Amino acid sequence: MTKRIIWKFFGAFVFLTLIAVFVLNFFVSLKLRDHFEQKITRELRSNATLVGDILKDDLTEARNQDIQDKVNTLANKLDLRITVISEQGAVLADSEKAPASMENHAERLEVARALKNGFGQSTRFSDTLNYNMKYVAVRIDDVNDILGVVRFALPLSEVQLQIQVIHRVVLFGAITTLIIALTIAYFVSKTITSPIRQMQQTAQRIAKGDFSGRVRIKSKDELGQLAKALNAMADELQQKIENLKRMDTIRTDFVANVSHELKTPLTLIKGYIETLEDRAIDNKEKTQKFVSIIKDHANRLENIINDLLSLSELELSKDSLAKTTFDLKALIDEVALGFGHALDTKNQTLTVSAQGNDFKVTADADKIEQVFVNLIDNAIKYTKHPGRIDISIRQDAQDLTVIVQDNGIGIAPEHLNRVFERFYRVDKARSRQLGGTGLGLGIAKHIVLAHNGKISIQSEPGKGTKVLVTLSRK
Repeated sequence: MTKRIIWKFFGAFVFLTLIAVFVLNFFVSLKLRDHFEQKITRELRSNATLVGDILKDDLTEARNQDIQDKVNTLANKLDLRITVISEQGAVLADSEKAPASMENHAERLEVARALKNGFGQSTRFSDTLNYNMKYVAVRIDDVNDILGVVRFALPLSEVQLQIQVIHRVVLFGAITTLIIALTIAYFVSKTITSPIRQMQQTAQRIAKGDFSGRVRIKSKDELGQLAKALNAMADELQQKIENLKRMDTIRTDFVANVSHELKTPLTLIKGYIETLEDRAIDNKEKTQKFVSIIKDHANRLENIINDLLSLSELELSKDSLAKTTFDLKALIDEVALGFGHALDTKNQTLTVSAQGNDFKVTADADKIEQVFVNLIDNAIKYTKHPGRIDISIRQDAQDLTVIVQDNGIGIAPEHLNRVFERFYRVDKARSRQLGGTGLGLGIAKHIVLAHNGKISIQSEPGKGTKVLVTLSRK
C-alpha cells in the first residue's frame, strides 16, 4: 500500500516535471535560436555597413577592379561571401564567382529591400553555390545618391551548427534540471508518505490489540492533525481497555465475593436447621441458642441484600436524588448522637468541629446521612478502645469538606486503592467478626459521586485512617 502511494506521488511529480522541463526547453530553444539569428543579422549588417564605407570612394569613381580586390580580401578575413551590386542590379564584385558570369540581382528580395529601405535580408537556396544561404544587404549612400548595395551571404549550415550547440547546451541543462527535480520529487514523496506509513502501522497494531504504538509526527499540517487524532484515539482505547479489564476483574471478584458472602451464612443456617431436625429440637436450651445463631446469620444476609439493593438503586437512579437544602453540620451532629452507645461500649470519644458559619448544602439528606453513618461505623469498628474519632468540617467558597479521622489500626498502602470496591476487605476474618458486609465504603463512594462530589482515603498502619468527603454547596 505504502509503495503504491509513494509511486503515485512520485509518478505525478515525474509527469509534471517532464512536461515543465520539455515545455521550458522548447520555448528556451526557440528564444535562443531567435536571439542568435538576430545577433548574426546585427553583426552581418554592421560589418556590411563598414564594408560599404570602405568601398564608397571606389564606387563613386567606378574603380571596379579595386572593389573586387578589396571584396576578396575582406571576404577572406570575415569568412563570408561578399557581393557588391549596383543600383541597377548588376554585380560589380563577388568573392565567390566572376561578376560577369552572374545574372542581374535587382529582383533578389534582400537587394530590392535594401535599395528601397536601406536594409534587407532573406534566406533561400543559392543557385550559384547549390546550398541554403542567409543573405543580408545594406545600401551604400553618398549624400542623396545611391552608390550600390553590399550583400553578405552566410551558409545556413554554419548557422545550424551553432544553433545545434545551443540546443545541446539547453538539453544538457534540461536533463540536469530533470535529475535534480526527480530527486527532490522522490524525497518530497517519501516525506509525504512516511507519516502515512507510520499511521498505517500504528492502526494495524491497534487493530491487533496493541495500543502502545504512537505516531511520531511533529508537523502541524493535516497529516500532523490526523496523527494527533490517531494517537488520541489509541490513548482513549487503551484507557477503555484497561478500564474494561479492571471492571472485569472487579466483576469477577464481585461475583465470587457475593457467592462467598451469601454461601457462608446460608451454609451455617442450613447446618443448624439440620441439627435441630435431627436431635436438638427437644433440647430447649440448644434450640434457643441455635435459633439465635440462625437469626444473626439471617440478619447478616438481610444486611448484605439491603446493601446490594442500595448500590443497585444508586447505579440505576443517579439522577433521581431527592435534593433539599439542609445544614450539614447539624446532620453530622445528629448522626454522631446515634453512636453514643457504641462509643461508650468501646470507651471511645467522638468530637465534631467546624470552621466557618454557613454549612448549608443542597443534596439528598437521607443519602448523605447514610455516607456518614457508614464512615463513623467503620471508624468505631476499626479503632481499638480506648480510641478517638474526630470529625471536622471545613467551609470553602464553593464546597464543604468533611474529614472523618480515627487513630485505629490503619490500612496498608497496597489496599488503599481497592477499599472502595464491593466486598473488598483488608482483613476478611476481622470484618466478618465485626459484622461488616464489605459494601459500606462502596455505597458511600457511589452516593458522593452521584452528588458530583469527591471522596478519598488516607491511612497508615498503626496510626489510623482519614477519609475526606467534599460536597458542592449547590
